[in-house]
Amino acid sequence: MYSKAELFNMATEQPKEIFLNNVTLSIPDDAEDHVDLDAETARLSHLWDVARMSMGDMITATGMNITAFAKNAAIPYSSLQKWIRGERECPVYVRFFLADHYGLI
Repeated sequence: MYSKAELFNMATEQPKEIFLNNVTLSIPDDAEDHVDLDAETARLSHLWDVARMSMGDMITATGMNITAFAKNAAIPYSSLQKWIRGERECPVYVRFFLADHYGLI
């Protein structure tokens, strides 16, 4: 099975249908726990959606304003502004840590 970080990274690189199919097909038929494929597909679909969120959407999803988000995550406000405006790309690993930190995934 994949870690949450691996799944997040895969979700940023693959179309949704391919991501869902690749991951659900990798679940062994003889898995110890009986996996509810519908529930797993819903969980993975949500993870894919969060992995594809813009930084502005991620901040909105937390219910915080930009200043509070930056302070709480110890990220320079100017970096957040550049990510929101698209002047710089937020690294995938940072997006993962933020999504995980704020309970979005």
